[in-house]
Amino acid sequence: MKKTRFFYGKKVLLAVLLAWLALLNEAVALNISRGNTQEETSEEQTKGQREETSQKQTEGQSEAASQKQMEGQSEAASQKQREGEREAASQNQAESQNEAASDNQTEGQSKSASEDQVNAQSEAVSKEQIPAQASSLEEPYIRVLLMDTDYQAYEHPSVTVCCGGETTTYTPDSAGLVDGPVVLDGGEAGIEITSISRQEGSPVYQGIVEIHKGDTGLYLINELPLETYLEAVVPSEMPSSYAKEALMAQAICARTYAWKQMEEKRLEEYGADVDDSVNYQVYQNIAPKEETTAAVRETAGQVLCQNGELIEAYYFSTSAGATSTDEIWGAEEAAAYLKSVECTFDSEEPWSKWEVTLPWENVQAKAQALSGGSGALVNLEIVRKNQSGAVTTLKVITEDGAYEVNEEYAIREFLSPSGCTITERDGSQTTGGKLLPSAYFTMEVLPGNGISIMGGGYGHGVGMSQNAANQMAEEGYTCEEILDYFFKDVQITRKE
Repeated sequence: MKKTRFFYGKKVLLAVLLAWLALLNEAVALNISRGNTQEETSEEQTKGQREETSQKQTEGQSEAASQKQMEGQSEAASQKQREGEREAASQNQAESQNEAASDNQTEGQSKSASEDQVNAQSEAVSKEQIPAQASSLEEPYIRVLLMDTDYQAYEHPSVTVCCGGETTTYTPDSAGLVDGPVVLDGGEAGIEITSISRQEGSPVYQGIVEIHKGDTGLYLINELPLETYLEAVVPSEMPSSYAKEALMAQAICARTYAWKQMEEKRLEEYGADVDDSVNYQVYQNIAPKEETTAAVRETAGQVLCQNGELIEAYYFSTSAGATSTDEIWGAEEAAAYLKSVECTFDSEEPWSKWEVTLPWENVQAKAQALSGGSGALVNLEIVRKNQSGAVTTLKVITEDGAYEVNEEYAIREFLSPSGCTITERDGSQTTGGKLLPSAYFTMEVLPGNGISIMGGGYGHGVGMSQNAANQMAEEGYTCEEILDYFFKDVQITRKE
Protein backbone atom coordinates (compact mmCIF):
# COMPACT_ATOMS: atom_id res chain seq x y z
CA MET A 1 0.00 0.00 0.00
CA LYS A 2 2.84 2.39 0.85
CA LYS A 3 4.56 1.41 -2.36
CA THR A 4 1.44 2.05 -4.37
CA ARG A 5 1.04 5.44 -2.84
CA PHE A 6 4.65 6.19 -3.52
CA PHE A 7 4.37 5.39 -7.23
CA TYR A 8 1.09 7.19 -7.43
CA GLY A 9 2.73 10.30 -5.89
CA LYS A 10 5.59 10.08 -8.32
CA LYS A 11 3.19 9.91 -11.25
CA VAL A 12 1.38 12.95 -10.06
CA LEU A 13 4.62 14.84 -9.63
CA LEU A 14 5.78 13.77 -13.08
CA ALA A 15 2.52 14.87 -14.60
CA VAL A 16 2.79 18.24 -12.92
CA LEU A 17 6.39 18.57 -14.09
CA LEU A 18 5.46 17.66 -17.66
CA ALA A 19 2.58 20.10 -17.58
CA TRP A 20 4.91 22.79 -16.27
CA LEU A 21 7.46 22.02 -19.01
CA ALA A 22 4.70 22.17 -21.61
CA LEU A 23 3.62 25.56 -20.32
CA LEU A 24 7.25 26.74 -20.25
CA ASN A 25 7.80 25.57 -23.83
CA GLU A 26 4.62 27.34 -24.96
CA ALA A 27 5.72 30.50 -23.19
CA VAL A 28 9.13 30.33 -24.84
CA ALA A 29 7.52 29.76 -28.24
CA LEU A 30 5.19 32.72 -27.66
CA ASN A 31 8.09 34.96 -26.71
CA ILE A 32 10.02 33.93 -29.77
CA SER A 33 6.98 34.66 -31.94
CA ARG A 34 6.52 38.06 -30.34
CA GLY A 35 10.21 38.80 -30.83
CA ASN A 36 10.02 37.97 -34.51
CA THR A 37 6.94 40.14 -34.90
CA GLN A 38 8.61 43.10 -33.20
CA GLU A 39 11.72 42.63 -35.32
CA GLU A 40 9.65 42.58 -38.52
CA THR A 41 7.74 45.64 -37.36
CA SER A 42 10.99 47.41 -36.45
CA GLU A 43 12.52 46.41 -39.76
CA GLU A 44 9.47 47.64 -41.65
CA GLN A 45 9.52 50.89 -39.67
CA THR A 46 13.23 51.32 -40.27
CA LYS A 47 12.79 50.53 -43.94
CA GLY A 48 9.86 52.93 -44.14
CA GLN A 49 11.85 55.62 -42.38
CA ARG A 50 14.79 55.04 -44.74
CA GLU A 51 12.52 55.15 -47.75
CA GLU A 52 10.75 58.26 -46.46
CA THR A 53 14.06 59.91 -45.66
CA SER A 54 15.47 58.93 -49.03
CA GLN A 55 12.36 60.17 -50.79
CA LYS A 56 12.45 63.46 -48.88
CA GLN A 57 16.14 63.80 -49.58
CA THR A 58 15.59 63.05 -53.26
CA GLU A 59 12.72 65.49 -53.40
CA GLY A 60 14.81 68.10 -51.56
CA GLN A 61 17.72 67.58 -53.90
CA SER A 62 15.39 67.74 -56.90
CA GLU A 63 13.75 70.87 -55.58
CA ALA A 64 17.12 72.45 -54.78
CA ALA A 65 18.45 71.49 -58.19
CA SER A 66 15.31 72.85 -59.85
CA GLN A 67 15.54 76.08 -57.86
CA LYS A 68 19.24 76.39 -58.63
CA GLN A 69 18.57 75.75 -62.29
CA MET A 70 15.82 78.39 -62.34
CA GLU A 71 18.06 80.84 -60.50
CA GLY A 72 20.87 80.09 -62.94
CA GLN A 73 18.53 80.58 -65.87
CA SER A 74 17.24 83.80 -64.34
CA GLU A 75 20.75 85.04 -63.67
CA ALA A 76 21.89 84.05 -67.17
CA ALA A 77 18.87 85.81 -68.69
CA SER A 78 19.53 88.87 -66.53
CA GLN A 79 23.20 88.88 -67.48
CA LYS A 80 22.33 88.44 -71.15
CA GLN A 81 19.87 91.31 -70.89
CA ARG A 82 22.48 93.53 -69.23
CA GLU A 83 25.02 92.63 -71.86
CA GLY A 84 22.46 93.35 -74.56
CA GLU A 85 21.70 96.73 -73.03
CA ARG A 86 25.38 97.57 -72.78
CA GLU A 87 25.93 96.44 -76.33
CA ALA A 88 22.94 98.45 -77.57
CA ALA A 89 24.22 101.52 -75.70
CA SER A 90 27.73 101.15 -77.10
CA GLN A 91 28.85 102.53 -80.43
CA ASN A 92 32.03 102.49 -82.46
CA GLN A 93 34.31 105.49 -82.22
CA ALA A 94 37.61 106.78 -83.62
CA GLU A 95 39.68 110.00 -83.94
CA SER A 96 39.61 112.84 -86.47
CA GLN A 97 38.25 116.35 -86.89
CA ASN A 98 36.73 118.48 -89.60
CA GLU A 99 38.20 121.95 -89.92
CA ALA A 100 34.77 123.23 -90.89
CA ALA A 101 33.10 121.80 -87.78
CA SER A 102 34.30 124.04 -84.96
CA ASP A 103 31.89 126.94 -84.92
CA ASN A 104 28.41 125.96 -83.74
CA GLN A 105 26.89 129.23 -84.84
CA THR A 106 28.50 129.98 -88.15
CA GLU A 107 32.03 128.62 -88.42
CA GLY A 108 34.33 125.70 -89.17
CA GLN A 109 36.92 123.88 -87.04
CA SER A 110 40.51 124.93 -86.61
CA LYS A 111 42.96 123.46 -89.08
CA SER A 112 45.25 122.25 -86.33
CA ALA A 113 42.42 120.30 -84.72
CA SER A 114 41.46 118.92 -88.13
CA GLU A 115 44.94 117.70 -88.94
CA ASP A 116 45.32 116.01 -85.57
CA GLN A 117 42.13 114.03 -86.15
CA VAL A 118 42.54 113.26 -89.83
CA ASN A 119 45.82 111.50 -89.00
CA ALA A 120 44.31 109.51 -86.14
CA GLN A 121 43.09 105.93 -86.58
CA SER A 122 39.62 104.68 -85.68
CA GLU A 123 39.37 102.33 -82.71
CA ALA A 124 36.53 100.07 -81.59
CA VAL A 125 34.57 101.14 -78.56
CA SER A 126 35.33 99.28 -75.37
CA LYS A 127 32.02 98.57 -73.67
CA GLU A 128 33.77 98.15 -70.34
CA GLN A 129 35.36 101.60 -70.46
CA ILE A 130 32.29 103.59 -71.49
CA PRO A 131 29.61 104.10 -68.84
CA ALA A 132 26.14 102.94 -69.82
CA GLN A 133 23.95 105.63 -71.26
CA ALA A 134 21.53 107.06 -68.74
CA SER A 135 17.99 105.81 -69.34
CA SER A 136 14.82 107.85 -69.13
CA LEU A 137 11.16 106.96 -69.31
CA GLU A 138 10.67 109.77 -71.80
CA GLU A 139 14.01 110.21 -73.51
CA PRO A 140 13.93 113.35 -75.67
CA TYR A 141 14.27 112.95 -79.42
CA ILE A 142 15.75 115.47 -81.83
CA ARG A 143 15.00 115.88 -85.54
CA VAL A 144 17.98 116.75 -87.73
CA LEU A 145 17.66 118.08 -91.29
CA LEU A 146 20.50 116.53 -93.30
CA MET A 147 22.26 118.74 -95.85
CA ASP A 148 23.92 117.66 -99.09
CA THR A 149 27.58 116.69 -99.41
CA ASP A 150 29.02 120.21 -99.43
CA TYR A 151 26.53 121.62 -96.91
CA GLN A 152 25.12 123.85 -99.64
CA ALA A 153 21.46 122.85 -99.77
CA TYR A 154 18.67 121.09 -97.90
CA GLU A 155 17.22 119.47 -101.02
CA HIS A 156 18.86 116.40 -102.54
CA PRO A 157 18.31 115.55 -106.23
CA SER A 158 18.36 111.86 -105.30
CA VAL A 159 19.08 109.76 -102.23
CA THR A 160 20.77 106.35 -102.06
CA VAL A 161 20.50 104.44 -98.81
CA CYS A 162 21.70 101.10 -97.50
CA CYS A 163 19.28 99.78 -94.89
CA GLY A 164 18.87 96.21 -93.67
CA GLY A 165 21.38 94.96 -96.22
CA GLU A 166 19.47 96.42 -99.17
CA THR A 167 20.54 99.44 -101.25
CA THR A 168 17.80 101.66 -102.68
CA THR A 169 17.86 104.90 -104.66
CA TYR A 170 15.02 107.39 -104.32
CA THR A 171 14.15 110.30 -106.61
CA PRO A 172 11.26 112.77 -106.49
CA ASP A 173 9.45 110.48 -108.94
CA SER A 174 9.81 107.33 -106.83
CA ALA A 175 6.49 105.51 -106.41
CA GLY A 176 7.12 105.03 -102.70
CA LEU A 177 6.86 108.78 -102.11
CA VAL A 178 3.44 109.25 -103.69
CA ASP A 179 1.46 108.71 -100.49
CA GLY A 180 3.89 110.44 -98.14
CA PRO A 181 7.43 110.17 -96.79
CA VAL A 182 9.41 106.95 -96.72
CA VAL A 183 10.46 106.05 -93.17
CA LEU A 184 13.52 103.83 -92.71
CA ASP A 185 14.68 102.14 -89.50
CA GLY A 186 18.09 100.49 -89.65
CA GLY A 187 18.08 99.18 -86.07
CA GLU A 188 21.43 98.93 -84.32
CA ALA A 189 23.29 98.74 -87.64
CA GLY A 190 21.99 102.17 -88.62
CA ILE A 191 21.20 103.59 -92.04
CA GLU A 192 24.05 104.41 -94.41
CA ILE A 193 23.38 107.20 -96.91
CA THR A 194 25.85 106.65 -99.72
CA SER A 195 24.69 109.68 -101.70
CA ILE A 196 26.13 111.93 -98.96
CA SER A 197 29.86 112.24 -98.33
CA ARG A 198 31.35 113.45 -95.06
CA GLN A 199 34.89 113.56 -93.69
CA GLU A 200 34.99 109.82 -92.98
CA GLY A 201 33.04 108.79 -96.09
CA SER A 202 29.36 107.85 -96.28
CA PRO A 203 27.70 108.63 -92.93
CA VAL A 204 25.70 106.07 -90.96
CA TYR A 205 22.72 107.38 -88.99
CA GLN A 206 21.06 105.88 -85.91
CA GLY A 207 17.34 106.15 -85.24
CA ILE A 208 15.05 106.59 -88.22
CA VAL A 209 15.49 108.49 -91.49
CA GLU A 210 12.52 110.10 -93.23
CA ILE A 211 12.66 110.86 -96.95
CA HIS A 212 10.28 113.70 -97.88
CA LYS A 213 9.41 114.89 -101.35
CA GLY A 214 10.10 118.60 -101.89
CA ASP A 215 9.43 121.00 -104.77
CA THR A 216 12.57 120.12 -106.71
CA GLY A 217 14.24 117.39 -104.68
CA LEU A 218 14.16 115.31 -101.50
CA TYR A 219 14.49 116.34 -97.86
CA LEU A 220 16.11 114.02 -95.33
CA ILE A 221 15.25 114.13 -91.63
CA ASN A 222 17.03 111.95 -89.08
CA GLU A 223 15.11 111.47 -85.82
CA LEU A 224 16.98 109.91 -82.92
CA PRO A 225 17.47 110.16 -79.13
CA LEU A 226 19.15 113.42 -78.10
CA GLU A 227 22.00 111.69 -76.27
CA THR A 228 22.74 109.48 -79.30
CA TYR A 229 22.75 112.62 -81.46
CA LEU A 230 25.30 114.24 -79.14
CA GLU A 231 27.60 111.23 -79.47
CA ALA A 232 27.97 112.17 -83.15
CA VAL A 233 28.14 115.94 -82.50
CA VAL A 234 30.96 116.14 -79.96
CA PRO A 235 33.62 114.38 -82.13
CA SER A 236 32.50 116.50 -85.11
CA GLU A 237 33.01 119.68 -83.09
CA MET A 238 36.05 118.87 -80.93
CA PRO A 239 38.97 116.46 -81.53
CA SER A 240 38.47 113.26 -79.54
CA SER A 241 42.15 113.45 -78.56
CA TYR A 242 41.45 116.46 -76.34
CA ALA A 243 41.54 116.17 -72.54
CA LYS A 244 38.59 114.53 -70.81
CA GLU A 245 37.40 117.62 -68.90
CA ALA A 246 37.42 119.66 -72.11
CA LEU A 247 35.35 116.99 -73.87
CA MET A 248 32.89 116.99 -70.98
CA ALA A 249 32.58 120.79 -71.16
CA GLN A 250 31.99 120.47 -74.90
CA ALA A 251 29.29 117.83 -74.33
CA ILE A 252 27.44 120.08 -71.87
CA CYS A 253 27.61 123.05 -74.26
CA ALA A 254 26.41 120.94 -77.19
CA ARG A 255 23.53 119.48 -75.17
CA THR A 256 22.47 122.92 -73.92
CA TYR A 257 22.63 124.35 -77.43
CA ALA A 258 20.55 121.48 -78.85
CA TRP A 259 17.88 121.81 -76.16
CA LYS A 260 17.66 125.55 -76.82
CA GLN A 261 17.06 124.99 -80.54
CA MET A 262 14.45 122.31 -79.81
CA GLU A 263 12.55 124.63 -77.49
CA GLU A 264 12.64 127.52 -79.95
CA LYS A 265 11.67 125.34 -82.95
CA ARG A 266 14.21 126.96 -85.24
CA LEU A 267 13.48 124.75 -88.27
CA GLU A 268 9.82 124.09 -87.69
CA GLU A 269 8.94 124.83 -91.33
CA TYR A 270 10.96 121.75 -92.32
CA GLY A 271 9.64 119.60 -89.50
CA ALA A 272 13.10 119.62 -87.87
CA ASP A 273 14.89 121.13 -84.88
CA VAL A 274 18.39 121.69 -86.32
CA ASP A 275 20.42 120.91 -89.40
CA ASP A 276 23.72 119.01 -89.42
CA SER A 277 26.00 121.90 -90.43
CA VAL A 278 27.84 124.79 -88.81
CA ASN A 279 24.56 126.71 -88.99
CA TYR A 280 23.70 124.84 -85.81
CA GLN A 281 26.06 122.05 -84.73
CA VAL A 282 28.03 119.76 -87.02
CA TYR A 283 26.59 116.26 -86.71
CA GLN A 284 27.95 112.92 -87.97
CA ASN A 285 30.78 114.51 -89.97
CA ILE A 286 32.99 112.42 -87.69
CA ALA A 287 31.59 109.12 -86.38
CA PRO A 288 31.29 108.63 -82.58
CA LYS A 289 34.58 107.97 -80.77
CA GLU A 290 35.30 106.20 -77.51
CA GLU A 291 36.49 109.31 -75.66
CA THR A 292 33.73 111.63 -76.87
CA THR A 293 30.98 109.07 -76.25
CA ALA A 294 32.28 108.64 -72.70
CA ALA A 295 32.14 112.43 -72.19
CA VAL A 296 28.54 112.53 -73.39
CA ARG A 297 27.49 109.68 -71.12
CA GLU A 298 29.32 110.96 -68.05
CA THR A 299 27.47 114.28 -68.38
CA ALA A 300 24.14 112.74 -69.45
CA GLY A 301 21.31 115.26 -69.15
CA GLN A 302 23.53 118.10 -67.88
CA VAL A 303 22.88 121.58 -69.30
CA LEU A 304 23.88 125.18 -68.56
CA CYS A 305 21.22 127.43 -67.05
CA GLN A 306 20.94 130.87 -65.55
CA ASN A 307 18.11 131.36 -63.07
CA GLY A 308 16.58 128.11 -64.24
CA GLU A 309 16.56 129.06 -67.93
CA LEU A 310 18.67 127.46 -70.66
CA ILE A 311 21.39 129.69 -72.07
CA GLU A 312 22.74 129.87 -75.62
CA ALA A 313 25.93 127.92 -74.92
CA TYR A 314 28.06 129.23 -77.79
CA TYR A 315 31.53 127.89 -78.50
CA PHE A 316 34.22 128.38 -81.13
CA SER A 317 37.69 127.13 -82.08
CA THR A 318 40.37 129.65 -81.12
CA SER A 319 40.39 133.15 -79.63
CA ALA A 320 42.39 136.19 -80.68
CA GLY A 321 43.28 136.92 -77.06
CA ALA A 322 39.77 137.73 -75.78
CA THR A 323 36.23 136.43 -76.16
CA SER A 324 33.17 138.42 -77.29
CA THR A 325 29.47 138.65 -76.46
CA ASP A 326 26.47 138.48 -78.76
CA GLU A 327 26.86 142.21 -79.44
CA ILE A 328 28.92 141.19 -82.47
CA TRP A 329 25.64 139.95 -84.00
CA GLY A 330 23.84 143.21 -83.39
CA ALA A 331 22.48 142.70 -79.87
CA GLU A 332 21.92 146.07 -78.20
CA GLU A 333 22.95 144.60 -74.87
CA ALA A 334 24.97 141.48 -74.15
CA ALA A 335 23.10 138.46 -72.80
CA ALA A 336 23.43 138.21 -69.03
CA TYR A 337 25.31 134.89 -69.21
CA LEU A 338 27.89 136.06 -71.77
CA LYS A 339 31.04 137.98 -70.94
CA SER A 340 34.17 139.15 -72.67
CA VAL A 341 37.17 137.59 -70.95
CA GLU A 342 40.87 137.68 -71.57
CA CYS A 343 41.91 134.39 -73.12
CA THR A 344 45.57 133.47 -73.32
CA PHE A 345 45.24 129.69 -72.88
CA ASP A 346 45.14 129.25 -76.66
CA SER A 347 47.75 131.88 -77.52
CA GLU A 348 50.16 129.26 -78.89
CA GLU A 349 47.66 127.75 -81.28
CA PRO A 350 48.42 128.15 -85.03
CA TRP A 351 45.12 129.98 -85.59
CA SER A 352 45.82 132.54 -82.87
CA LYS A 353 47.49 134.64 -85.59
CA TRP A 354 47.06 134.54 -89.38
CA GLU A 355 47.29 136.67 -92.50
CA VAL A 356 45.87 136.59 -96.01
CA THR A 357 45.76 138.83 -99.09
CA LEU A 358 42.51 139.04 -101.04
CA PRO A 359 42.72 139.81 -104.79
CA TRP A 360 41.34 143.24 -105.63
CA GLU A 361 38.98 141.84 -108.27
CA ASN A 362 37.42 139.41 -105.77
CA VAL A 363 36.57 142.16 -103.31
CA GLN A 364 35.37 144.45 -106.10
CA ALA A 365 32.94 141.78 -107.28
CA LYS A 366 31.57 141.55 -103.72
CA ALA A 367 31.27 145.34 -103.57
CA GLN A 368 29.34 145.48 -106.84
CA ALA A 369 26.98 142.75 -105.63
CA LEU A 370 26.44 144.79 -102.47
CA SER A 371 25.75 148.05 -104.30
CA GLY A 372 23.80 146.51 -107.13
CA GLY A 373 25.81 148.60 -109.58
CA SER A 374 28.93 148.29 -111.70
CA GLY A 375 30.99 151.02 -110.09
CA ALA A 376 34.60 150.12 -109.30
CA LEU A 377 35.80 149.53 -105.74
CA VAL A 378 37.50 152.57 -104.27
CA ASN A 379 38.27 151.73 -100.64
CA LEU A 380 37.41 149.72 -97.52
CA GLU A 381 37.32 151.17 -94.01
CA ILE A 382 36.88 149.62 -90.56
CA VAL A 383 34.22 151.77 -88.90
CA ARG A 384 33.57 150.01 -85.61
CA LYS A 385 34.98 147.28 -83.34
CA ASN A 386 33.55 145.83 -80.15
CA GLN A 387 35.37 145.87 -76.81
CA SER A 388 37.24 142.63 -77.52
CA GLY A 389 38.48 143.82 -80.91
CA ALA A 390 36.09 142.20 -83.38
CA VAL A 391 35.09 144.30 -86.39
CA THR A 392 31.35 144.95 -86.29
CA THR A 393 30.97 147.55 -89.07
CA LEU A 394 32.86 147.72 -92.36
CA LYS A 395 32.41 150.56 -94.89
CA VAL A 396 32.64 149.68 -98.58
CA ILE A 397 33.26 152.63 -100.87
CA THR A 398 32.62 152.29 -104.60
CA GLU A 399 32.11 154.71 -107.49
CA ASP A 400 28.37 154.16 -106.97
CA GLY A 401 28.47 155.21 -103.31
CA ALA A 402 29.35 154.04 -99.81
CA TYR A 403 27.74 151.03 -98.13
CA GLU A 404 28.03 149.42 -94.74
CA VAL A 405 28.38 145.76 -93.86
CA ASN A 406 27.33 145.06 -90.27
CA GLU A 407 27.78 142.15 -87.88
CA GLU A 408 30.53 139.60 -87.60
CA TYR A 409 29.22 136.90 -89.92
CA ALA A 410 28.30 139.22 -92.80
CA ILE A 411 31.72 140.89 -92.62
CA ARG A 412 33.57 137.57 -92.69
CA GLU A 413 31.47 136.46 -95.63
CA PHE A 414 32.07 139.72 -97.55
CA LEU A 415 35.83 139.29 -97.07
CA SER A 416 35.73 135.62 -98.06
CA PRO A 417 39.24 134.21 -98.64
CA SER A 418 37.92 131.40 -100.84
CA GLY A 419 40.79 129.99 -102.91
CA CYS A 420 43.35 132.24 -101.21
CA THR A 421 46.35 131.07 -99.18
CA ILE A 422 46.13 131.77 -95.44
CA THR A 423 49.39 131.69 -93.45
CA GLU A 424 49.03 130.76 -89.79
CA ARG A 425 51.09 131.67 -86.75
CA ASP A 426 53.43 128.68 -87.09
CA GLY A 427 54.03 129.32 -90.79
CA SER A 428 51.72 126.57 -91.99
CA GLN A 429 49.43 127.42 -94.89
CA THR A 430 45.92 126.45 -95.83
CA THR A 431 43.42 127.38 -98.52
CA GLY A 432 40.66 129.71 -97.39
CA GLY A 433 36.96 128.91 -97.52
CA LYS A 434 33.66 130.72 -97.48
CA LEU A 435 34.40 132.81 -94.38
CA LEU A 436 37.32 134.85 -93.12
CA PRO A 437 38.78 132.91 -90.16
CA SER A 438 37.46 135.54 -87.72
CA ALA A 439 36.33 139.15 -87.45
CA TYR A 440 39.36 140.05 -85.31
CA PHE A 441 41.58 141.76 -87.85
CA THR A 442 43.29 144.84 -89.19
CA MET A 443 43.79 145.48 -92.89
CA GLU A 444 45.80 147.39 -95.43
CA VAL A 445 44.14 148.44 -98.69
CA LEU A 446 46.36 148.17 -101.76
CA PRO A 447 44.24 149.86 -104.48
CA GLY A 448 44.16 147.83 -107.65
CA ASN A 449 46.23 145.05 -106.09
CA GLY A 450 44.43 143.59 -103.11
CA ILE A 451 43.43 143.76 -99.44
CA SER A 452 46.06 142.57 -96.97
CA ILE A 453 44.42 141.31 -93.78
CA MET A 454 46.19 140.46 -90.52
CA GLY A 455 43.98 138.71 -87.99
CA GLY A 456 43.74 136.32 -85.08
CA GLY A 457 41.49 133.55 -83.86
CA TYR A 458 39.18 131.13 -85.61
CA GLY A 459 35.40 131.36 -85.26
CA HIS A 460 32.97 133.95 -83.97
CA GLY A 461 34.71 134.33 -80.62
CA VAL A 462 31.57 134.12 -78.43
CA GLY A 463 31.40 131.80 -75.42
CA MET A 464 33.92 128.98 -74.92
CA SER A 465 37.15 128.67 -76.87
CA GLN A 466 37.60 124.97 -77.54
CA ASN A 467 41.39 125.09 -77.81
CA ALA A 468 41.59 127.19 -74.66
CA ALA A 469 39.32 124.69 -72.89
CA ASN A 470 41.65 121.86 -73.84
CA GLN A 471 44.71 123.74 -72.54
CA MET A 472 42.88 124.52 -69.30
CA ALA A 473 41.99 120.85 -68.90
CA GLU A 474 45.63 119.92 -69.52
CA GLU A 475 46.56 122.32 -66.71
CA GLY A 476 44.15 120.66 -64.29
CA TYR A 477 40.98 122.74 -64.60
CA THR A 478 37.74 120.80 -64.19
CA CYS A 479 34.82 120.84 -66.56
CA GLU A 480 32.88 123.08 -64.17
CA GLU A 481 35.79 125.51 -63.82
CA ILE A 482 36.21 125.75 -67.60
CA LEU A 483 32.54 126.59 -68.14
CA ASP A 484 32.53 129.08 -65.26
CA TYR A 485 35.50 130.87 -66.82
CA PHE A 486 33.79 131.48 -70.16
CA PHE A 487 30.18 132.02 -69.01
CA LYS A 488 28.80 134.32 -66.32
CA ASP A 489 26.60 133.28 -63.38
CA VAL A 490 25.57 129.92 -64.81
CA GLN A 491 24.71 126.63 -63.14
CA ILE A 492 25.01 123.07 -64.39
CA THR A 493 21.64 121.40 -63.93
CA ARG A 494 20.00 118.22 -65.19
CA LYS A 495 17.44 118.54 -67.97
CA GLU A 496 14.74 115.88 -67.82
